[in-house]
Amino acid sequence: MLKTTVAMNPKVNLFLADSYQLFAEGLSMMLALSDNFQIIGIANNNRDLINSLQKSTCDILIIDANFFFQGDATLQKKLKDIYTGKILILHDSIAASCLKKISAFADCFVSKCSNQHYLLECINKVNNGMKVKLTKESLFSSLSTEYQHELVARYSLTTRELEVIRLIALEFLSAEIAEKLCVSEFTVDTYRKNITRKLNARNVASIVNFAHRWQLV
Repeated sequence: MLKTTVAMNPKVNLFLADSYQLFAEGLSMMLALSDNFQIIGIANNNRDLINSLQKSTCDILIIDANFFFQGDATLQKKLKDIYTGKILILHDSIAASCLKKISAFADCFVSKCSNQHYLLECINKVNNGMKVKLTKESLFSSLSTEYQHELVARYSLTTRELEVIRLIALEFLSAEIAEKLCVSEFTVDTYRKNITRKLNARNVASIVNFAHRWQLV
């Protein structure tokens, strides 16, 4: 009597790249719970990322968008030279103009404000050859609730000003905010003045308290 065997689908090899080690390790633990995925490596900077990818076979690279804006303008070229797999880009408070610069390079964009179910859904789509385009909704998913729309209307804040408030609350300096949002430091200072006026804030602590009170961080 002949025995029949059921072919098992091979696991999808994932490589994680995020400058925050705790976030990367937490994401790795969450994804490892799935029988479909295998985490083959984690990198916390561009150099380790390139070195690791040269030595491994990766199906999907899950990378923080900030890796492309950390002073290494050749990262895209280096990846193209050594990596042929798919790329899923995670992003937080970063300017749309910056993300558009790397949109052709990515198979998918996922906001770090998204939930676990959506991330897994996107990974599976990418693995199946689908692309998830960058949309305004994915950029500003943190403002998707009616609660936070009320915030925008009440204080006449712009989306960019909300980004700046979040980054101030996360202890970024003006120069760092300017780099992250791809604008000049003078522009950031203008945003800060507008925010201070609109919120009637006495100091930076007032802005930070506002961000926490409205759950922007």
